[in-house]
Amino acid sequence: MYTKDSFNNCPVFKDIIKKNGVNNLLDPLTKTVMRGHIMTYIEALIKEGKPFSMILLDIDNFKQINDNYGHHIGDLVLEETAKNIVDKVGDTGIVGRYGGDEFIIIDFIHNDYDSMHKYLEGFYDFDCSGPFKRIVIVEGLHLLITGTIGTVNFPNNGTEFDDLFNKVDKALYRGKMKGRNCFIIYVHEKHKDIDISKLIKEPIQISLNAIYNIFESRSDLNYLKHESFNYIKKVTKISDIFFINDKYELEGKENVVVNNFDQYLDDLNVCVFSSVTDVYQNNEQIHHLIDETGIYSMLVSKIVYKDEFYGYMIFAEYNVERIWQNEDIALAITVSRLLGYKIKNNK
Repeated sequence: MYTKDSFNNCPVFKDIIKKNGVNNLLDPLTKTVMRGHIMTYIEALIKEGKPFSMILLDIDNFKQINDNYGHHIGDLVLEETAKNIVDKVGDTGIVGRYGGDEFIIIDFIHNDYDSMHKYLEGFYDFDCSGPFKRIVIVEGLHLLITGTIGTVNFPNNGTEFDDLFNKVDKALYRGKMKGRNCFIIYVHEKHKDIDISKLIKEPIQISLNAIYNIFESRSDLNYLKHESFNYIKKVTKISDIFFINDKYELEGKENVVVNNFDQYLDDLNVCVFSSVTDVYQNNEQIHHLIDETGIYSMLVSKIVYKDEFYGYMIFAEYNVERIWQNEDIALAITVSRLLGYKIKNNK
């Protein structure tokens, strides 16, 4: 993490430290540079005309962590993620806290598209050297942390403070529109017409429309399951999707039978297990399912049409506790009902 010596080459920060000490420069929780000070630094760089890239990072679905586990766990996740970001950036830039779960990086090394692309790929390394696609362990919880990134360059993408922030916002929200857990490098021709105010609700609309298009294209059930399941895995980044038929047999897994999830279903015919620990201990058949598949976290949706039962669909996550989102549940319900309709009409 940052110390007084970390800012020896930053006159703006050295002045603040000299007057008030290093603790007045850093955010108390994340130990990254406070928002006001990082903004002052950016303005100074622009005035000086020194080239830099600005990277805006957002932890995906952080509100769900606070809602499910409380703000104490949320704070621990922020601390750990901030440390991982600072470690990743190293001496190539400076990390500041931009908002609640947003961080800003000022980078001096990666000033062209190709080098920035390669650099940001490293934020999503599966070997845990990057801050995202990484399991963070806090007080016994294993949480998969992902993030969305947008980036712009001064002076290539803009020479004014407000213009740069407007463009980095567009890049970030383009990443969210694509489904989060990705990075977007601002390219004027591609991103100049993005209207940020319209993007927040688009991802689920786009996903549902894509699902309907799949089901309208053909009537073959195997095709519909394959295409819709693959699409959902792509947009939600979940590990796998299973289909249990009305004989309670898990498709693609021999000798795996799950008799009934009904005792766990809510009024929408959905049940969610962020961790399967409790149900593993209390339900022998689901215990068997978990042993055979390695599921650690799952979302189950019942497939019915006009009260006729045709099976279950399981969204599965391996080796990590997943906080299932409203968007995940909406997709599960939609596909389950469409499958029920198609199965009924194919009989």
